[in-house]
Amino acid sequence: MFGEQVQSTRAAQKLRTATRIVEAAAQLFAEHGFQSTTVRQIAAEAGVSVGAVMAVGDKESLLGLVYDQAIADRIPAPPEPGEATAVDYLAHYFDPFLALFAENDDLARAYFRTLARGRPGNAALGALRTLTENNLAAAMVNAGMPDERARLGAQVMFAGYLGELMLLAAGSTDHRQTAARLRTTAAFVTAQGR
Repeated sequence: MFGEQVQSTRAAQKLRTATRIVEAAAQLFAEHGFQSTTVRQIAAEAGVSVGAVMAVGDKESLLGLVYDQAIADRIPAPPEPGEATAVDYLAHYFDPFLALFAENDDLARAYFRTLARGRPGNAALGALRTLTENNLAAAMVNAGMPDERARLGAQVMFAGYLGELMLLAAGSTDHRQTAARLRTTAAFVTAQGR
């Protein structure tokens, strides 16, 4: 019993430390940019050792954690039946994420470069995909679309979103164009379900 309490206390302390590290990284990335921020600065800001920071992740991993948390905090819940049309929900589902990326283009580009490298530790992207596809599919099912078509439509929407974000990160488009293309994709996807 005592051993379990000690392990539980250690796990809670480890989680609090990791949270402090990610919060410190977020603050320093926002203030100084990704390239100018060092692991030592993150450690100093969080009040931990460099080793403690590295136990949570390297600088790219920390940036991923910062964005993954910010994205998770902005995920809109699917509408209840009759609450909003599927096309409206799909068209605006990604708006909070686009706003996040518009807040700091340099950090967003660094995050996309990290995603493009395909680092194996990015489980959050898979979790985001699953949650997003489930939410989008639920909205389409609530609007009367058959489940199988809704699932396919959700996959198309998520793939379109990632493609648009990559174009945005590359500077090939702007936030308004990205949002407009996602709305067009949403209209197309929902029309296919009828």
